[in-house]
Amino acid sequence: MGSQHGPGAAADGAGTARGPAAAGGVDGDQRAGTDCGAGCSTGERAEPVCAPCVAALATPQDRLEAVRSALAGEAEPLVALTHLLHLCRDQHAELWERVGDPACRHRVAAALEPLTGMLAARTRASTVDAALGRALADALTAVAGVPAVVVARALAELLDEHFAHTFTESFRRRSPYRPGVGDPIPLDAPDLRRVTRMPPTAPPWRLANRLDETRHVRLAGDWAVQFRVVFDYCLFGLPAGLVTAETVVATCHPNRTMAELVLPKDAEGRTFPVRPADPSRQLRQIDRLIGRAVTAGASIVVLPELSVTASVARRLRSWVQRPDGPRLLVAGSYHHADATAQEAGRRRRNTAMAWVRGHEGPLLHDKHSPADRPVVEDIQPQGWPEQRVYVLADGWHLVIAICRDLLNPEAVHVLAETGANLVLVPAMSESLTAFGGPVAHLVGARQALVAVANNPGQWPQAGTAAGHNPARALFGHPGFARQTRLIHTPDPGPGVALLTVGSGQIAWLDDTADAATPAPGAGGRMNGSPPAHQDGPAWLRRLTACLPAAPASAAGSPGPVTLRPAAVLVLLTDGHDGSPRVLLTERARDLGDYPGLLVFPGGGADARDVGPAATALREAHEEVGLDPDSVQVIGVLPAFALPESGFLVTPVLAWSAAPVYSAGLNPAEVRAVGHFRLAEVASGGTARDRADGSAPVGAMTGAVGDLLTGLLARPDHAPRPSADAQAITPG
Repeated sequence: MGSQHGPGAAADGAGTARGPAAAGGVDGDQRAGTDCGAGCSTGERAEPVCAPCVAALATPQDRLEAVRSALAGEAEPLVALTHLLHLCRDQHAELWERVGDPACRHRVAAALEPLTGMLAARTRASTVDAALGRALADALTAVAGVPAVVVARALAELLDEHFAHTFTESFRRRSPYRPGVGDPIPLDAPDLRRVTRMPPTAPPWRLANRLDETRHVRLAGDWAVQFRVVFDYCLFGLPAGLVTAETVVATCHPNRTMAELVLPKDAEGRTFPVRPADPSRQLRQIDRLIGRAVTAGASIVVLPELSVTASVARRLRSWVQRPDGPRLLVAGSYHHADATAQEAGRRRRNTAMAWVRGHEGPLLHDKHSPADRPVVEDIQPQGWPEQRVYVLADGWHLVIAICRDLLNPEAVHVLAETGANLVLVPAMSESLTAFGGPVAHLVGARQALVAVANNPGQWPQAGTAAGHNPARALFGHPGFARQTRLIHTPDPGPGVALLTVGSGQIAWLDDTADAATPAPGAGGRMNGSPPAHQDGPAWLRRLTACLPAAPASAAGSPGPVTLRPAAVLVLLTDGHDGSPRVLLTERARDLGDYPGLLVFPGGGADARDVGPAATALREAHEEVGLDPDSVQVIGVLPAFALPESGFLVTPVLAWSAAPVYSAGLNPAEVRAVGHFRLAEVASGGTARDRADGSAPVGAMTGAVGDLLTGLLARPDHAPRPSADAQAITPG
């Protein structure tokens, strides 16, 4: 597909900053004109389109009149919107001061009611007709003491609301579209409610702090001259649904040590070409791992950097041609030299290749940040580094980056500005720790999904014969508490890391493990309502007799509380030996509060929670997937004050004969889950049947265990504890 300059796209290679009248530029196949001495178009519309002419618009009134003139004759909604956003950018100081004033916005809305009616009558229109264009131009004026730039902002929002359905076709017509500074870029986003069942860490994108954008369009900034950014719509026509709640993203890791790779070095210590020592064996290993990934449900697969040759990468295309294969396969990257270059000036490259089902050719991306340690990569990036954004029909902006490309802060800024929200990264690094910051930025800024595949599993320790095992993969997910999760494995052998998009659940399959990995804690759904505790074991009836009923509002403190209300769910079940058991989670080891401890599921109260029971049940569902309909709340214990974390925690007691887990674990907070003997959870005890024998029981958890075992030891006539008892602070 031939490249066309989009609205305002730079005619040169680096992009050119322009003022408001230039926004939209000249569409080469529709508005041909001649070139004036200053570089302006002098076609039939004769509007200024170059920097020297725009510089003549020295006053705000000049800029306002230029935009009004452009609006009066502009038929394309995207270009008209761009004119208005340029005015907003040029006069941002005045706009910023007034746009937040409710009275100001009310006066503007009232003045624009006739125009709003005109737009409402054109709900199916795809162009700005002459009458509407004149009305837009006439409306762009000061209103009852409100600056015209505030009106421009309101007009931009109206155009975005009524004509957003036309923007995609405008961008597609110009694909592959390379924006210059001040040119419009598309802002798309998938509906996360349909993609992930986990609440996002950061809120979805909202209009905030940016006056040069609307819901669907943003003006390109200076970053447009630092990278050759290209919006490519070649995948737009493929069937939607590449990423859904059921999608599994897999990273495959074929190599154990550096000895399985060839790392030739020249006299200066530079390495090229890095490649598998035995390509045939490597292909068999990769085929086996991809097969394991798709058997586990993966539809997106990412291979590591330099794990293939060009020939192997091409042969892997067959996987996306199979009906049972992945829909998208990033076939790693490979070193190669331009065959047409002269020997003295040969260009050496590191290129990633990806295959997409239904798309004929490969997606190619050249690395632009060579490695400088511990393998000094001998490649020569040429020209401006390119970042290609593949726009998909359901709002995903797919980007492929190679290893250190993701460590360049400017590159990460560009990805965030261009709306990249599906970022797949082949890597070959002795550590993935440094990748956490850039990935977290993308997840927080754009609610992105990120997968980094690393290789090999073991790297030599500098200066010694010993080796160390870096993280095998890194995933970024909007539902993770810290945006990212590193995947470490005890064995550096080949394997597959899996991320389920909807639940955020992570799994690891080594090269010999059973590919059928059930969800942690999965149980059968119960028919009807959960059984009443009166039908439970004798110990449950004794305990219930000692408990107050669960309150409908926060309880546990006799006076004003400065700590944040919180609740934990103490879910009791009956063990096979007739002794009570309790549900505990092992906290993720990289959390700031209580890392690596065995604790009850729970957390801080939310505004939507009606009392501590609602908090405890909601948190248990979010952390371990517990179905609240499968348990019955039976009471509460006195609240625990935890000054070190700032919470006042109410333990909510519940019972279930057969708890149901309707979703997976939240790996951002929970490493493992299990039901433990209550006697072993009490302070000073050990939970021998935990998933990880090294995890200690948290102090409050042990105190609750002590309290419950004490209640169970009381005679049946013992008095109930008061629901408003003094808060307990465990020592």
